[in-house]
Amino acid sequence: MTAELTAAQLTLLAEQSPPEVRAAVAAHPNTSAAVLGRLATDYPAEVLSNPALSLLRLAHPGLLEGWPVDAVSNLVAQPQAPDWLRRYALAHPDARFQVAVAGHPELSATELELLARHPIWQVRARVAARTDLPPQWLATLVSDPDYGVRLVLAARADLPTPVLEILEKDSSLLIRQALTQRHQLLSWWLPDIELK
Repeated sequence: MTAELTAAQLTLLAEQSPPEVRAAVAAHPNTSAAVLGRLATDYPAEVLSNPALSLLRLAHPGLLEGWPVDAVSNLVAQPQAPDWLRRYALAHPDARFQVAVAGHPELSATELELLARHPIWQVRARVAARTDLPPQWLATLVSDPDYGVRLVLAARADLPTPVLEILEKDSSLLIRQALTQRHQLLSWWLPDIELK
């Protein structure tokens, strides 16, 4: 795709082209902010790699406000999502943004704590699903007041024995059943290993 394409030409290409062309439009520096917002849902990595994104952000301080929730959520969840984007998502009143940022692979300890203590259970559940969750947060989330968070923990294959023992006594039958099914599945896949 040539550098000389205008914003108007790129807008047409974004609407009528095959996926590989649309991806190239998302990465093109002449693509308008509005078109980037529409493309970010399907091509978040390309939008984040767009060299004009930081300039667009400076020119339009409310750049992300008009973009679809799915587009911003997909951007936030990308490993290369910049700090400013994570901060935006963490401060946004819509909890869907915090759910998205909770899946980001490189959260700071402060961000992780903020999300693990979030008032919305779906955010805490997303934290509970993280494969890199520190043991201290496993120990905290195993006593979460919402069974949905504890259910996510029960589905994990990497739970330490103390957390498993707490979940085995959980007040929710659904969680205890999930642990039983998990145990049966692991026994089927790993029959020679003694499982707790």
